[in-house]
Amino acid sequence: MQESAANAGSDVEAVEVRTPARLHLGMFSFGRSDVRSFGGVGMMIERPGVQLRVMKGSGVKARGVLSDRALAAADACMRHWRSPASAGVLIDVVSAPREHAGLGCGTQLSLAVAAGIKAIHGPGTAAGLEGATEHPIPLDPADVLELARAVGRGKRSCIGLHGFARGGLIVEAGRMVAEGSQEADGGDPFSPLVARVRLPSSWRCVVVMQKGMSGLHGEKERTAFMELPPVPLEVTSEMARIALLDLVPAANEGNFSRFADAVARYGAAAGRPFEAVTGRMESSEIIRDVSSLLGELGARGVTQSSWGPTVFACCESLVEAAGLLEQIDTLDLNDHLDVMITKFDGDGASIRRIA
Repeated sequence: MQESAANAGSDVEAVEVRTPARLHLGMFSFGRSDVRSFGGVGMMIERPGVQLRVMKGSGVKARGVLSDRALAAADACMRHWRSPASAGVLIDVVSAPREHAGLGCGTQLSLAVAAGIKAIHGPGTAAGLEGATEHPIPLDPADVLELARAVGRGKRSCIGLHGFARGGLIVEAGRMVAEGSQEADGGDPFSPLVARVRLPSSWRCVVVMQKGMSGLHGEKERTAFMELPPVPLEVTSEMARIALLDLVPAANEGNFSRFADAVARYGAAAGRPFEAVTGRMESSEIIRDVSSLLGELGARGVTQSSWGPTVFACCESLVEAAGLLEQIDTLDLNDHLDVMITKFDGDGASIRRIA
């Protein structure tokens, strides 16, 4: 039985939670009951991440960007932990990535809300927060899956869950799902983590987002998975081989050229099973154009994240990333594209007690 939040007895009045953003390179498989579904590869980047504050208050309230989504996550937490009416919270969302842009905004925001509520109302309190420290501490990976259950995340890919907990390059195995099911049941085991690598601190990522466009989400995404044919076993095998025999070793060795090459090859292979749907999407032609442009400018490791419209390139250094950004700027595309340089995140989310 779930412990009531009333038993927590926390004296923590307010916390701040920060998360990275998520890039999803694509899934190994879906649509088959005899093969694990929704496993795949992703990477965490430092920005644009989530920053929010959770404070004890009266009722359940949220303000700031995406306050409606934060409020929905808070309500789910209070129900899951059977919180009494007196356990009120005020959530102040300071910043968050764009919604439905391939950056994992929904999962990172929901988990951040859950982590904040757990810290001030329980069950249990995040380790280290009861003291007077103002320094951020990482979230306990063992707690993150419970946070995900509280807010109903991780029913398909769990890249965002593992990345929230640890950061880095993430490879997950996927999970077995019933034939015809487009997502796992809320009580099913989460997709296990197969590999996690902290990428070199000198590497950078150039993120390019088409303005005014979004990827598939919600009911449209569920419908798309119903329409798509199962991923052929040979495609799954190819992606698994690239991930485990090329991408992960190159990341571990700090071999940027092999890493970037593996990212591009994995992204190309992962996109093929989705072509029946992506070919009809308004953003697909623009994603191809942006990817081609980055390639012409000499960028490496170019691929899209999730359904798009975000495309990214991997760079070996800040100098290389700045040079790419400068070339993009000379093309006068600022009215159409949002472009930023960011580091790869190697730590995951953090939480700190605040006044």
